[in-house]
Amino acid sequence: MPGSIAPPSPPVSRRALLRLAQVVVAALVLWYVGRALARAWQDYQANALDLHVAWGPVLASGLVFLGTYAVLIETWRAVVRQWGERLSFLDAARIWTVSSLTRYLPGKLWQIPLMGRMAQQRGVSPIAAAGAAVIGTVVNIAAGFVVALALAPSLLEAARPGAARAGLALAIVGVLGLVALPWVLPHLLRLAARVIRRPLDVGALPMRAIVVALAGNLVAWFLYGWAFRLFALGIVGQAPGRLVDWVAAWAISYVIGYIVLILPAGVGAREGALYTVLPAAGLAVPSQAIVIAVASRLWLTILEIVPGLVFLASGALRRREPIVGPPKHPR
Repeated sequence: MPGSIAPPSPPVSRRALLRLAQVVVAALVLWYVGRALARAWQDYQANALDLHVAWGPVLASGLVFLGTYAVLIETWRAVVRQWGERLSFLDAARIWTVSSLTRYLPGKLWQIPLMGRMAQQRGVSPIAAAGAAVIGTVVNIAAGFVVALALAPSLLEAARPGAARAGLALAIVGVLGLVALPWVLPHLLRLAARVIRRPLDVGALPMRAIVVALAGNLVAWFLYGWAFRLFALGIVGQAPGRLVDWVAAWAISYVIGYIVLILPAGVGAREGALYTVLPAAGLAVPSQAIVIAVASRLWLTILEIVPGLVFLASGALRRREPIVGPPKHPR
């Protein structure tokens, strides 16, 4: 009728917006990963030796890598539990792996708010989930520098001049900050609550959460090093040196790649560090080092993105309703 007012269209649900955001993130990640893999494959073909890949050690390294992810997921879940929140391992794995896809976007800081938002969909406090992610990230980097400094400080310096001193400073600041966190966090939450005018009280953070995070991340670093050694054995047919040397080499390359925020997933920085560190530690000659560095990027990228994409696909197929009541406590 002329002059009548059309009824307003229904608002877009938060669930639909979250799905759209996940699709956009997945598309961006695939684009960045595709570029990185194409570049890495070109480098691999340009530098590959006459290799005969032994798939047994390579597949074993993949299993250890995935086992490392399981340790990190359970560590994050355990820290969340210290705040009185509960997540099943399957839900925690979905949140952790899907949010980890954002590592391949520039900035590397998208994962933490996404973890909080996804945890909220499962009935968990987003403050507890994001806070546990922050603790895990800080502990992971601090533990990586501690491992590198404890096992091979000269290699850290060889990877990048000044890195040993910077790593020591970051490790000290990180450890002191973590020790002070249970006392500082309540004040930070009260300040944030005043700014946004919303309550943010999730209870006190026990020191046990810091201990749990540190223990889990130290175990993860040694598993990463073991997986890296198995991968090198499968790619070039030999992996000389001690296991701790491989642990140190991987820790050095990873933390250097992580602190270069502008590079998605540390692409380039991590490989450059490995190319320097492996020959310096006597673990590989330069021609082998570049093949190991580039091939490990290809292999690790696949292992990092496939679990998250599988969870995204399964969630799209099932289209489960978000939990709005109190979460079920896993047995």
